[in-house]
Amino acid sequence: MCKVTPLILALLLSLCAGAQGVFSNKTNAALKMVIEDYPNHFNNIKGDHISTYEPAINYKSKVIIPGSVNCMLTQSKTNETYSWKCEIFSSADFQKAKTRFNDLYNEIHNTIIKLDGEKPAILNGQYTAPEKDRKQNTIIFHFLPSKGIIQKLHVEMQLQSEGGDWKIILQVYEHEGNPAETINMQTMV
Repeated sequence: MCKVTPLILALLLSLCAGAQGVFSNKTNAALKMVIEDYPNHFNNIKGDHISTYEPAINYKSKVIIPGSVNCMLTQSKTNETYSWKCEIFSSADFQKAKTRFNDLYNEIHNTIIKLDGEKPAILNGQYTAPEKDRKQNTIIFHFLPSKGIIQKLHVEMQLQSEGGDWKIILQVYEHEGNPAETINMQTMV
């Protein structure tokens, strides 16, 4: 009986831990809502119209990451692709931005995503430490395995210098082909 008790206790603890869910922080919860709405072209999270710049239309996002500066959706009018972009952090202090960039990576890396009708996929990306000399540091996350509708979707995290401030931007966007060759339409707008 003594050998069975620790086994039962371990089993109960693992079941309780699994019941808490994968998304234990607010960043992951918001990111999960964005990714889950991707098959709907983000229609459920599309807010009010902000602006139109040829060839794109920008909308407020109904999903925001708490503490973020700005979150929006963009619809390309030329190829009907959609993207979500959220400026999460802005500071003139590189060390604060670097720390927040690392924290954000740890919140997102290895997150399990499950779209309806699809098998679960792990959000995976290789961390590269930001350097002050580089004006832009980018991590592109991929879904593993990359099958079905999710293979067209990428999550990208950037730390970039703009006007003396360091900004952290999180994006979810469609891509065709090799993501390294993809020019994100957010940078065109």
